[in-house]
Parts: sequence; structure tokens; C-alpha cells
Amino acid sequence: MIQLERDRISDSQHADEQPFVFVDDSSVALFELACRVAKTDVPVLISGPTGAGKEIIAKVIHEASLKEAMPFVAINCAAIPASLAEDMLFGHEKGAFTGALKEKKGYFEQAHGGTLFLDEIGEMPLELQSKLLRVLQEKKITRVGGTTQKRVDVRIVAASNINLKQAVTEKKFREDLYYRLSGFKLSLLPLFQRKRDIEALSYVLIQKHSCKPFPQLKECAKAALLDYQWPGNVRELENLIQRALIMCDGKEIRQEDIIFDDDDPIHDFMNLQEKLTNPPETQISGSGFLEGKDLLIKSLRNELEHKNIMAAMELTGNRSDAAERLGISTRTLRNKITKLRALGMEVPSAYARV
Repeated sequence: MIQLERDRISDSQHADEQPFVFVDDSSVALFELACRVAKTDVPVLISGPTGAGKEIIAKVIHEASLKEAMPFVAINCAAIPASLAEDMLFGHEKGAFTGALKEKKGYFEQAHGGTLFLDEIGEMPLELQSKLLRVLQEKKITRVGGTTQKRVDVRIVAASNINLKQAVTEKKFREDLYYRLSGFKLSLLPLFQRKRDIEALSYVLIQKHSCKPFPQLKECAKAALLDYQWPGNVRELENLIQRALIMCDGKEIRQEDIIFDDDDPIHDFMNLQEKLTNPPETQISGSGFLEGKDLLIKSLRNELEHKNIMAAMELTGNRSDAAERLGISTRTLRNKITKLRALGMEVPSAYARV
């Protein structure tokens, strides 16, 4: 049941949404608890590090609740400008201020009957916290420029990557608002503490960012992923998978295709070019294989720039799109292909004509 629900949630995500899987024991327990609390109207406070998937848990709660068919509205409280906060949350009436040519519903009205997700609630200014508290208590809002109150029925799910109890102690967060939001608390572990999710997440991300047949993860690549600490959590894993898809041969992802944030692929590429420029003498090994220059050329052909360009071409099928995917101009792509061909590497002529 857990596996099926996990797949349903992953498949329903839009391209720009962060994926989440429930494989690790801690993730399965979190999923079951989220589904249980979803059947109630108790406000939920989700804690966890940035990039770990707090919004996905909020969506699990919404989709498992009786409000599933109603709106799910997400707000990043840290991104709300102080001058526009009241307007964005509660809306405004026509003529409330210069430029208010028609009435506008705020986030609370947009979420009426459904779920309102307040992400990074700990970053909300104190002044706005008091207004939010009043709305949560009265379940009514007044639009900017309005005189009448409107009743709103929303399920509140909040999330924070900071310790809100400590923020209360430091007078940075209202204590009464904290207790209003924390009817039930869920804690999301960082990615490195739920190891069994990493491989499953990797395959979900491979499917998200590539086309069939999907490349497989070699055991050495899996080991590298499991050994890493993932300070950026799922967002960092998604960046890494996108880089690996560019670097791999399209059939499998090897350890050398894994580029962590602290790695320097350009430095590695330049080192290989230096070895190619000044290779050791070619010799025949005892096993009969060529060593030296021929082996380095073959290695270079399968690595770094060549693999990067070929994979991007195969994934996009369009030279301009490939250049955009690589983050370079078409002119730069043409120069890189010319350099690779000059090094003796095979680049189809169709790819060279950019």
C-alpha cells in the first residue's frame, strides 16, 4: 500500500515539483502518520531542513484528507514583501489603493474549503504574525480597503526549517501563534539520515529528467550517493542527477559521472587534456592491451566534454536546445565540437554544424 501511494504521489507531480518517495522506515512511518492526521482538521507543523520535501508532506496531508478535491495553496512566507503581505494574504477591494482596478482574492480566499500551506513560517515578520493569528482564531478575513468580514474555511499546514520554540524564546516568533499552528507536529529527517530513500529518489529523478530507455545506476555510483552527506538534501540530489545524465553514456550512470557540488569537472577535464598533450609512450601490456596515448584518448572520448555534448544532443534532439541545456551559447558549443574533433574524437558531422 505504501509503495502504491508513493508511486501515485510521485506520478502526479508537475515537472517543477520536488519529488518524494517513502522507502526508508522513517519515511514510511512519516507517511502513515501524515495520512492519519490528514483525516482530522488539526493544524499541522512540519519541521525539517531546507530542500528535504516539506511541501510534499503537506500535499500528502491534503490529498489524504476530506478536502482533497478542494484547492491546495502554498505560500513561501519568507518571500512575501512586507508592503504587500496583507494584500497577498487577505486580498483587496476595488479602489483600495492606486492601481486596484478590481477586487482581488488573497491566499486565504483562494484556499477556501481546502488547505493553505505556510512554508518558512518562521520568517514571517512579527507584525504580520499578529494579523495571521487573528484570522486563525476568528476564521474571518477583511480585504484591504474593505469593511466587511468574510468567513474562510481552510486547513492550515505550516512548515519551518528553524526551531520555532527557540525563536519564541528569542522573541522572534509569537508564542500564541506557535501553539495555534502546532496542533500536531511532524518532523522530516535530512536525506542522509534516510539512506534507503536515496536510490529510489534517484530513479524518480532520472525518469523526471530523461527519456526512455532510462539509464541505470551502477553499484559504484549507488555507493557514492550513499556515502555523501547531502547538505542540500533532495534539491542537491536533483541537481546531481541532472549533471550525471549529461555526463553518462545514456545507458548507465557510473561513479565517474557523479559530480558533487564541491567537484570541479573543468579542472578534471583540463588535467586529462594535459595528459593527452604529453602522453607516456605507447606500450603493449602483458595482457596485450594498448596503454598510454591510445588508452587516454579512449578515456577522454568517454568522459567530460565529449560525453557532456553527446548526451545533451541525444536528450534534446536539437542543437540549440542542447546548447541551452549545457548552459552555453550555440557558438560556444560549435567551438567545443571543433576542439573535440581536432583531438581525434568522433563527433557526427550533423552535430558539428551548429
